[in-house]
Amino acid sequence: MVALGGDITEAVYELGAGAALVGVDSTSQWPDAARKLPDVGYVRQLAAEGVLSLRPSLVLATHDAGPPQALAQLRQAGVRIETMPPTRAPADVVAKLRRLGALLGRPAAAERLARQLEGEYAALARDVAAMPRHPRVAFLMTAGAGSPMAAGRDTAADAAIALAGGVNAVHGYAGYKPVSAEALVALAPDAIVLMRERADALGGVDGVLRLPGVAQTPAGRARRIVFVDGQALLGFGPRNAAQERALQRTLAAAAP
Repeated sequence: MVALGGDITEAVYELGAGAALVGVDSTSQWPDAARKLPDVGYVRQLAAEGVLSLRPSLVLATHDAGPPQALAQLRQAGVRIETMPPTRAPADVVAKLRRLGALLGRPAAAERLARQLEGEYAALARDVAAMPRHPRVAFLMTAGAGSPMAAGRDTAADAAIALAGGVNAVHGYAGYKPVSAEALVALAPDAIVLMRERADALGGVDGVLRLPGVAQTPAGRARRIVFVDGQALLGFGPRNAAQERALQRTLAAAAP
């Protein structure tokens, strides 16, 4: 079996089926055991040959695995592919776990985990409802020097911010786009969220404050720079609820 998507891989291991995996994609970085498996490439830029070389009988794929031509080649070679629907809400997360549990022959384990997550999401909803204010949040993606990319509407980051009780400061466009220093200052985020995986490369909080415009925002002036586990938060897999609750606590403290 090959898992395509960090959220899928995490779920396979959480359901106790990790021993059946023969390969994963490059976004599958958790748990540690996943990094020891053959890597078939980035989930959206797969080559069918790399997957076929592992001779899987089943591929479990996240909704944006591709390109379509590669998946078509796998099907033509007789590989069964089960693709999960997009997941950006608590109900979607638990539904995905239950479906994976059925596919893996582990429905009882999936039900236990689903109920645990339902409890965590219910607690999150109560905490969000108790927030007196909901801070403006900018989620930035960086790949080096220059203007970062900011997450707009219809993104996993947008959904994650809302679930944690924040308001996405970037609402003028959908997807990810570069944001200039002037635009970032005008957005006036109370908190800026980035992926923890980039923390060292950026130089931590001080490094983020040197990005164009950041220091002039309310978030920058208050040093409200938040690093999150990107796969846990944006992948909407088994670890999402815990990461959302951690982000909610931070945003509650950051509310103006």
